[in-house]
Amino acid sequence: MTEKTIRKKIHQYVDEADIAVLEVVYKLLELYQTNHTSKLTYEQQNQLLETSAMYKLGKLKGYSLKEA
Repeated sequence: MTEKTIRKKIHQYVDEADIAVLEVVYKLLELYQTNHTSKLTYEQQNQLLETSAMYKLGKLKGYSLKEA
């Protein structure tokens, strides 16, 4: 499906949707926008998530600003 077709179908669905559907679509788009405004690249975001996961598993030690 082309981008143009997808946009057209989305507009049709939105024009016909009730308020509950509109709220869900709005929240979804808001979440997407919030998550894609980072100044980090996807690679940097993934590295940050991996590092965070390792820290939570106790496989990585962290230091306070004073200790650093």
